[in-house]
Amino acid sequence: MKRSAGEVHVWRIELDCAASAAALRATLSLEEKQKATRFRSLELRERWTVARGALRCILATYARCEPSVLVFRAGSHGKPALAWPLEDVSFNLSHTGGLALVAIAGSGRVGIDAETVRSEIEVEDLSRRFFAPAEAAEILALSPAARLAAFFTCWTRKEAFVKALGGGLSVPLDRFQVSLRSDQPARLLWVDGEEFNRWSLLDVSELGVAAALVVEGPAPVMQRVNFVPPS
Repeated sequence: MKRSAGEVHVWRIELDCAASAAALRATLSLEEKQKATRFRSLELRERWTVARGALRCILATYARCEPSVLVFRAGSHGKPALAWPLEDVSFNLSHTGGLALVAIAGSGRVGIDAETVRSEIEVEDLSRRFFAPAEAAEILALSPAARLAAFFTCWTRKEAFVKALGGGLSVPLDRFQVSLRSDQPARLLWVDGEEFNRWSLLDVSELGVAAALVVEGPAPVMQRVNFVPPS
């Protein structure tokens, strides 16, 4: 598959596909297969295996090779990247419940995050602890019915930016601010020590799942693709 500068491809993966799990497992490295065995439940093992196998299949379409021959490396904070046969494919993976999303950028760094909207979250406590004061104040000023959606909108947009930076837990969530209102475009409002205008933020949520995409550079042309697993 071809990618061009100014484009981003967002692949949607259904993780509960038992019929394809064996074929996807066969694409994994020994290290990945060993990691899968460390999950406590069969459901988590199968979903992780499908997500990782699907990622290999997707990246192989860009690298024009077999999924099993791909070699990954980890950045200084653990963000995975391709080491062979290509090193210039910018990608990021997120999975939540039975859904995974993979973003492939034509240029620049990219981050994607998805979270299943769950009502048991302590919105007030977590907003005050982790978000910028202006974000927490905006969320808590909403009606109780609207707070949950705003919280997950904020969380996924911030996590997508952190993943794009590749800084992991070293990037405090309260050192930058994102837009939250549904009647405003998704965007970074400010970033401490970083030129925030160099980043583009897009909302890619669906029913029951909050999701956000961050790409380095001008707002990209986004193409959505459904992953078709091997039979």
